[in-house]
Amino acid sequence: MCGISGILNRNTDIPVGEELISRMNAQMVHRGPDAGGVYVENNVGLGHRRLKIIDLEGGVQPMFSDDRNVTVVFNGEVYNFKELRVVLEGKGYQFRTSSDTEVILNAYLEYGEQCTEHFRGMFGIAIYDKRQNKLLIIRDRLGIKPVYYYLDEQRLLFSSEIKPILEVLGSKPEVYTAALDFYMSVGYVPGEKTLFDGIYKLLPGHQMVVQNNAVDIKCYWDLEDTETRNVSFEQALDEFDEIVKESTQLRMVSDVPLGAFLSGGLDSSGIVSMMSEMSDTPVNTFSVGYKDDPESSELGYAKIVAEHFKTQHHEYFLEPLDFFNSLDILLQYTEEPIIESAAVALYQLSKLAKEHVTVILSGEGGDEILAGYPLHKITPMVNKLHSVARFIPGVIKDKVAQRLGYNEKRLKYWDWAGLSVDDRYQSISNDVTLNIKKNMYQSEKLLDSHTETCHFYKQLFEKMSQGTSLRKMTYSDIKSWLPDDLLVKADKMTMAASLELRVPLLDHKLVEYATSLPDEYRLNGKQGKYLFKKLMERKLPHEIIYRKKKGFPVPIANWFRTVLYDKTREILLDPVTVSRGYFKKDYVEQILTRHKQGVEDHSRRIFALLNLELWHRKYID
Repeated sequence: MCGISGILNRNTDIPVGEELISRMNAQMVHRGPDAGGVYVENNVGLGHRRLKIIDLEGGVQPMFSDDRNVTVVFNGEVYNFKELRVVLEGKGYQFRTSSDTEVILNAYLEYGEQCTEHFRGMFGIAIYDKRQNKLLIIRDRLGIKPVYYYLDEQRLLFSSEIKPILEVLGSKPEVYTAALDFYMSVGYVPGEKTLFDGIYKLLPGHQMVVQNNAVDIKCYWDLEDTETRNVSFEQALDEFDEIVKESTQLRMVSDVPLGAFLSGGLDSSGIVSMMSEMSDTPVNTFSVGYKDDPESSELGYAKIVAEHFKTQHHEYFLEPLDFFNSLDILLQYTEEPIIESAAVALYQLSKLAKEHVTVILSGEGGDEILAGYPLHKITPMVNKLHSVARFIPGVIKDKVAQRLGYNEKRLKYWDWAGLSVDDRYQSISNDVTLNIKKNMYQSEKLLDSHTETCHFYKQLFEKMSQGTSLRKMTYSDIKSWLPDDLLVKADKMTMAASLELRVPLLDHKLVEYATSLPDEYRLNGKQGKYLFKKLMERKLPHEIIYRKKKGFPVPIANWFRTVLYDKTREILLDPVTVSRGYFKKDYVEQILTRHKQGVEDHSRRIFALLNLELWHRKYID
């Protein structure tokens, strides 16, 4: 696992200073503490930080073709590199190393821009072809590895993280205020935009080509035309089993020690079961818990799985003050605020894991590809409510909304009932509806941004032309929530500890297969991830498969009522915070009070406001 960075001056007569690339590299040493490299050629500069995983001595980057006309820097893993190497050797290519980086280099020489189609893995890649004066930047299909960029008339800056871009940008960052509504609505900023004005994300499954001062961004992979597979359930069970096994085995190839995060949930436990079958030695497993809130702790379930597979098990206990004091570290590495309290626990757990392993496998992706979230099950019920509520006059709807006041759970469902699923569904984390925003926003500009947020998700929902509401919902999740929230947390919190995270359930062949299945194989009545649960009945204890979903919980609801309440209230009602003009002071006071009194759980909203304010103080002020 590594970090890449680069600069391309659009005026070819202006050279890139090596010192600038070195400064970009210095901002992400945590991504690659083992080595660093810089390449500068006239108006192009590339940087690389390396965490040694494969071919510890030979995989030095930047890496060059034999004639030094083509240069590559690369972050991630191409898991099928051995298979692809054999194909390329058959075409006459010779290899000096055992690294996947050299496979990428020779694949580009053979296939050009279409080389991406041959890669199976997670990656952010930059290839400079001096012969054609062409820069090619590629992001993996699911967005497991991040790629950020800034582009103006003078230059292109790109990197695995935002801080390297800020380091050389030469101006103070400003807030892209239209993205604030995205953040408050769903907990992250989806799509190309970020909260930093002018800094963008290269979308998953996309590549950028810069040649002769022209910039072309195009999609090379999508799920939108996936056809439904005509297959029996038993056949699907066997085929799914084979793909999951293959995906896990590919991700166990490493020249350094590896292990697994284990929450005791279905997905992580399933991965541990596969790893245990394939490993000659006990698997290292790592779990997090909370001594002061055993209800939130999943250590008991994790221990059941660890004992079942006789793993080398390690536990970390997160304390309330550890959590609060880690928020600055969280923002240091996520760079944008995300409503992911579990990110703090993941960072602390990653530090523990790094003491024992360098590569970690995890269960991210199972809920997205197999419809495992509660909202997937709730949506049909809300659709029935909508069939009645759509006939209620708008005046009555507004009066009911006013009566509901600050009861946000009821207000949310009332708003949802008034909307069709394509207007309502904004990935599984949609948490703030229009009437809640009317209570919350002080800024009319922010309220106006609600329309842009709705339009983004409606377009995304309708892009999946083949199929049902469930298929469209999971497509929306895979295209927004997954890369822009879940995988941001996963990549950046593990990389902050110089730990490489691999996610077997997000192999693109597995995602394509899951998407092609009939709805009832994924969501059967109220059983989400139905196919995976039936598969795991062969491998896991029943109580693990059918336990209540918790989703890597952190007990912030209790902490924001008790030990963290005063400090949080002080920050959110500070005159500096209020003066930003985003949120109504009385709204903030109401949710803090209602939460403390136990009237309603506002912990997610409080965490969103707190994280946003701390982000402002760290990056903008």
